[in-house]
This record gives sequence, structure tokens and C-alpha cells, in this order.
Amino acid sequence: MHAPVNAQVDAVFVLSVRSFHDRIAHIEAELQRHGIAFEWIFEHDAAELTPELIEATFAPSDMGPPQQSLVLKHVETWKRCVARDYRRVLVFEDDAMLASDFGQVFGAAMQAANAIEQAYMVYLGCGDNKYVSPSPSSGSVLVKANLALPATDAIVVDQSAARLRLEYVGRQKITRPADWLMREADAAMGVAHYWLTEPIVEQGSMTGRFASVLDRKRIGRSRAWTALRFRWDRWRRRTLKRDRSDGWVDPASLTTAELPRDQWAITIARIAAALVAVGAFTGAAVSNIAAVVMLLAFIAAPSSLLRLRRAWHQPLGRAAIVFLMILLLAVTWSTAPFLVALKAWAGWRHFLLLFIALAIFDTRASKLLFGSIFVSAASVGALASFLQFDFGAAQVTSDVAGGIILRNHVTQGMALTAGALLALVILVHARRGSWQQWAYGAAAVFMVANVVFVAYARSAYLALAITSLVAALGIARQRARLAAVGALIVLMFGAVWLSPLISQRIERALQEVRETHSSAVITPMGIRPVMWETAVSIVRDAPLLGHGLGSFPEQYRRVVTQRYTGWKATLTADPHNQYLLILAETGLLGLAAFTWFLFSAIRQRVRGPFGVIGIALLLAWSLTSLFSSHFHTFNEGHLIAMLLGVCLARERVAPGQPLSVTSTAERTSA
Repeated sequence: MHAPVNAQVDAVFVLSVRSFHDRIAHIEAELQRHGIAFEWIFEHDAAELTPELIEATFAPSDMGPPQQSLVLKHVETWKRCVARDYRRVLVFEDDAMLASDFGQVFGAAMQAANAIEQAYMVYLGCGDNKYVSPSPSSGSVLVKANLALPATDAIVVDQSAARLRLEYVGRQKITRPADWLMREADAAMGVAHYWLTEPIVEQGSMTGRFASVLDRKRIGRSRAWTALRFRWDRWRRRTLKRDRSDGWVDPASLTTAELPRDQWAITIARIAAALVAVGAFTGAAVSNIAAVVMLLAFIAAPSSLLRLRRAWHQPLGRAAIVFLMILLLAVTWSTAPFLVALKAWAGWRHFLLLFIALAIFDTRASKLLFGSIFVSAASVGALASFLQFDFGAAQVTSDVAGGIILRNHVTQGMALTAGALLALVILVHARRGSWQQWAYGAAAVFMVANVVFVAYARSAYLALAITSLVAALGIARQRARLAAVGALIVLMFGAVWLSPLISQRIERALQEVRETHSSAVITPMGIRPVMWETAVSIVRDAPLLGHGLGSFPEQYRRVVTQRYTGWKATLTADPHNQYLLILAETGLLGLAAFTWFLFSAIRQRVRGPFGVIGIALLLAWSLTSLFSSHFHTFNEGHLIAMLLGVCLARERVAPGQPLSVTSTAERTSA
């Protein structure tokens, strides 16, 4: 027999709002079913908060009265715990849903908690399906977790933790919702967080039992949809024994001797990854050497296996490996010689580098390091490009030989577009008014000017427009960031208006396409419709599996020489359309895998500016790949792999750092 719940704690508090009649009825029935006596916390309802109380307690923030109300209700439980000299208290929010074995598991958890010597909090729920992995060497139901607290629907707090929290909020005004506040206060004051190996509480506003009018993620969704989504996530994460925030490299999992070696190895791998990206627009040798160093350093890291597992459990990482495996299968049915097909597969090796990047760029600081190296190199390249450019000749013709020093005009335009975006991200993270903000802001403007006035790459124009728009939309809630991106957009369109040669170059491309069948000479854009028509014919011959990897050059020669003569029969190994190339060599199977890869990038759901620019760059490259094979060529391929791997890598959340912008108040107070 397990001891009654009330025998394990000195008090049970339930936080609710007097007007929430449905939730009040629910929690009364729920606790009565388990024989739990409790005390209401109705104080500090949102409607009762006075301007004087708000001003005295809270600093200006984006919290509204419901969030502030929930914070004050939790603070009230800490005050009562201390004032009444309670050893520990159990706190429920009014949408808590208790498991059938709640009493039994709770009793075991409290018995284990009796041995904890420091201030502690025990979390009984799972939030929106967050779980910890039990320690194989411990039979306890409690796990000391490094995961950020996702909700406050059911928690146990001891008196020491309550005192420390009150001390923390007494030092400063509050700017965070309840769950964020507890994370930060406990991390600062040394309060340990424990979770259950099997959660015994679920949150009604998460499961669809109650609707919420404040949660951004569920506004506009029906309760039925919320319920289905919750159950799907629970099945997926519990079946796989995996949570999105679980599996991050914990320093505690490494020995004292391993930790310094791991830090050095991963740091070297990160720097090498940045040089892989820099080499993509400066020299293939730089990329290749840096890639070898990156792989060797990663393999030498004691945490490499754990990091590989984490990368595999990210949607983009899994999709990249699956795409590589399908390409490898396409070697077996290729019409090209085996060694030719195998060499073609090796040409996609940058997808492996992307996978490794997902594993090592797990912190915001590491991404900023990558960005600093990339922006520095790109800025130097832009400066050298300007110095070589003949501005006098550019007033007459867009065919100016000088100024293209970063491999070719397309690579230069794409690299500097990415560099401008990374510069803006670093600017956002720099201290306001610091020299870094001015330096990176100037670098962004400098690189955009080079794209517009020097590179003259149509793909780069399109990429610059797309990424600027997506970045502006993605960070529109941050006014300072919006102003920076808005200035970039104004500069871009102003440059187009000031430089008639840009419109001249675009018009020439359209004219070349229109004159494809009447032109007497080959032109860069005029040949592309011929390539696309020929590639479509190749696809029709083997639509499901294609002709195999590395087969396109020979298949193109076979078809084009039968159809055309003269310049139209010019041979090529690239149809200047990424999707047609994949279809021709791997069929619908390969295209489906590649499409899944693109979609998986969106499923990464990386918050913050890095996630925004990662998706912006992906969209730009996906659209411009209708006219080029960016994902396959060495230059753009390595550039894409490293930028996507870095920007879209899921970041490790340290204790006390919020996982989500959606607060507990938003989930439970409406």
C-alpha cells in the first residue's frame, strides 16, 4: 500500500481563476478521485491586479495580465510554504489530469526525494510531450534532468527551493512568465530539477481537454486537432524513447579526462566547418582540406557517437542520410560504368558534411563563431572584388571581367548574399551601440552592394530578394531587427533603380530564351531550353528509377545528337535544373527523397534568427535550382551544406534557458 498523497507533502495547492468554472469542476473531481485534499489559490486573478502591484512587481515586458497573474499565484505558494514552515508542497494548475497510478508513483517519488540534500523541485508532468531517459544504473523513479522546465502544471517544491526563489524575485523585478522564471531562478540559485521516468500528470490544455485563447501554437486550431496532435507526439516520442530536447550532449556524461579533449575536438571541427564554407567560394583545396580536418576532429571527440545519434533524430539529418543512401542505390542500376557512377555519388559527399554540422553546431555561440569566420572572409572577398572592378566600364556594359574573384559570378553572388544575412544575425546578438553592431551592419551593406553592382548574377538577385523578404517576415516582431532588414531591402531595390545595367542583364536573359530556336549562336540562356527539353526526354525513358547515378552525360549525348545539330547539339553534364538532373538519374524515387529533404528542413523548427535565415536560404536555393544545379555543384553544394547544417541545427538548451516562446501562462490561464 502506498501512503496517501497528503501524507507525503505538507500542503497541496491548486492554482485557478474564480471565473474558470469548467476547470474548477474538473480539478475538484480529479483530486477527489484520488483522495487528495487541497487548498485553492484564487488570489491575484488577472482582473484583480492593480497598476500599483504590477509596477512594483514587474518590469516592462511582453507579458499580459494572465501571465502576470500566474506568476503571482506561484509566488504565493512559495510564500505560504516558507511562512508556514512546510517541508515541501505539491502545486497543481487547474487543468492537471492525473494518471490512474498517481498515488503509487507519487509515493515512490517522494521517498526518493527524501534522500535529496540540496534544494529541489520535482516535475510530475510532461508538458507538450517532453520526457527524460531513465538512468540504467538507478532504480529510482526520479531523474536529475538537464532539460528546461516545459510547464508548471504539477510540481513539488521544498522549502529551501521556495526560499531561494523568493530571494531571487526579491532582488529584481520580474520579466518572465512562470515557467521561464522558475528555470532562470533555479539555475541561478542552485535548485535541482528532477523529473519522473514515467510522467503521472498531463496538461488538459495540451491534450485538447481545455481550449486556450492565448497559446499562439493552438490559436485557430480545434480542440480535436490539439488532442490528435498531442497523442501523435506522445506515441512517436515514447515509442522511439526520444524527445526533441533529449539526447543533447551532457558534460556529465563524459569523464573528467574526456571533457577537455571533447571540447578541443569539437571546437576544431566547428572552425574547420567554417573553412569548408569559406573554401566553397575561395578554393576547392581549402574546402577539401578543411572537410578532412572536420571529420577527423569530429571522430576524435569522445561525444561523437552521441552527437551522431542526435543528428540522426533531427528530421534534416535523417533525410540527408536517406537521400545519400538512395543515391548509392542508384549506382547499382546506373548505365554509366561503375567507377563513373561511384565518383558521381562521391560528388554528393557534402550531404554527409551537412549531417556532421547538425551534430556539432548545437549552441548559439558555436553558430556565431561560424558566422564570424564566414562574414570576415566574405567581407575581405567583397573588398578585393571592388578593388578589381572597372566601374567605368560598368557604366557601358554589364560584361565586366574584373571583380569576380570568388570562383564565378553565381558563387560570388550567393556567398555574399549569405554573408550579408549572417552579418545581420551577428549584429542582432551584439551589444547595442557597440562597434560590433556598426562593423557587421556595414559589412552587410557592403556585401549587398557587391551583389548588386559587381556580381551581376541573376540567381543572386533572386536569392537576395527572397531571403530579404523571408527574413523580414520571419523576424517582424523584433522592431530593431525589422529595421535592419528593411534597410537592406531599401538598399537592394534602390540599387536596382540606380543601376539600369541590372534590368539590362535580366532583359537580355529573357531575349536569349525567346530566340532559342532562331539564334545562330549559342547563348548562356538560349541553350537552357534545349537542355531542359532534352532532359525531359531522358526522364521519360526511365521515369521511376532513372538511368542511374552518373548516367546523365552519356544519356544527354545520345538524345541531343539525334535531335539537334550545330550549337544546339552542344554536350553538357548538367541540364541547369537540379530537379531534372535528379529525375534523369534517380527517377521519381530520388526526387521524392530530395523533396523530403527540403521539407525536412522546415520541420527542424529552429527558433531565432538562425532558423529564419536558414529557411530563407533554402527557399532561395530551391527556387534558383530551377535554372541551376546548386545542390550538386561543388561550390554551391558545399556552401549550401554548411549553411543549412549550421543555421538549422537544433540548439542545446541549457538549464534555465527557455525551450519555447510559449509560456505556461499561455497554456493554462485561458
